[in-house]
Amino acid sequence: MTVPPSLGFDRSHRHLSADWIKANIDAAVAAVVLEFAAFGARQLLGMPDANAGLLAKALLVVVEAVTSAAALLIYGIRTGTVLRQKLPAFPPLTWNALHALIGFAVGTYVAYNEMDGATRSETTETSMIASIVIGGALAGALIGAALGSLQALVLRKAVRDVTGWIKWSALAGMTFAAYALILYIGFDQTFATEVMTQLVSFVVAVVSGIIMLPALHRLTPR
Repeated sequence: MTVPPSLGFDRSHRHLSADWIKANIDAAVAAVVLEFAAFGARQLLGMPDANAGLLAKALLVVVEAVTSAAALLIYGIRTGTVLRQKLPAFPPLTWNALHALIGFAVGTYVAYNEMDGATRSETTETSMIASIVIGGALAGALIGAALGSLQALVLRKAVRDVTGWIKWSALAGMTFAAYALILYIGFDQTFATEVMTQLVSFVVAVVSGIIMLPALHRLTPR
């Protein structure tokens, strides 16, 4: 019995979608585990603390930079495996290196922000939540577009047009609005707040990955 070409395409389409979603879930789980490791290290170092010694601050930078780089490297490896299924000329090493470098930069930035010891345990007024959501969505769109543009520099070696990838990346970035929930709950250094933060981060990562499905399927190999 011959399988109609359209049916084969649909099956391949669904298979690619499933692999992409699984890759994003795997990466999100790894990121949560690594962030809990970083949280534990911060507790051991007594950070954030503006009066901490140079060694504690240096170790904080190392921990945040390494865990963040590892998390995005895992994301790069898992998503790159899926992209290679669709794009024969896809450069996995460049893709992985890009994400590791971005993770290292983000982790370093986070560490320096934590050094001043500033924490906020008070909750945000309910009336401000709408403004925070809108601001988070707009900022997320800009971050998503920037990340998508960097990824496009790698993808364009294997893809005819990367415009759609950047546009969908901006849309996926708008899921950052969900972090308004963390601001509403309040920022402190308790384990409960860390659990909530990581739960939101996991959901944002997975939903962002799902939003990127149309961009994935519209990639046309060179």
